[in-house]
Amino acid sequence: MPMHLVQPGVRELRVRESIQARPRLFLTFAGVDLALARPVAAQLRGAGGGIVLDYAVPSEPFAAQRSALIRASLALRLKRCAATVCLFGAETLEDDWVRWTLAASKQLRHPLIGAPFAGAASGGVADLLASIGAEIVPLRGEAIAQRLARRPVLQRTEPLTAEGLASTLRLMKHPLR
Repeated sequence: MPMHLVQPGVRELRVRESIQARPRLFLTFAGVDLALARPVAAQLRGAGGGIVLDYAVPSEPFAAQRSALIRASLALRLKRCAATVCLFGAETLEDDWVRWTLAASKQLRHPLIGAPFAGAASGGVADLLASIGAEIVPLRGEAIAQRLARRPVLQRTEPLTAEGLASTLRLMKHPLR
């Protein structure tokens, strides 16, 4: 049926279902590397395969009182993702949020992929990632997309429940500043 004949609301539902059916990747990287991560995220979005990205750069210190709320929110977001990609540089191991995200992803049994930023002396990070089962690939959107295509990423999309939505809304009520 042509889209102009579809009832209003049905088209939006189809678009939403289409987006939800795409594999979702969680990118983790040190906050100091945000400027380096943005072009990689753009490459991944343009690499094909309908990849949807999620990432967060918390400004709150990891040990702050409200960081438990951020971790809970990130845990919910990670559950909706099918794989985790660690973009790494020299300071990646110094970032508590990255280390927490890797541990949470490992606990969820996500496929882990590591990709080094260009020119970064990051051998220790690559070794650590390899030791926890991450596959190291070149930092190119198409290389990451090809890696995911070789071993299909399992969909971790769970149906939306009232409990999950209520939990998310409770987290959103609390200011994170």
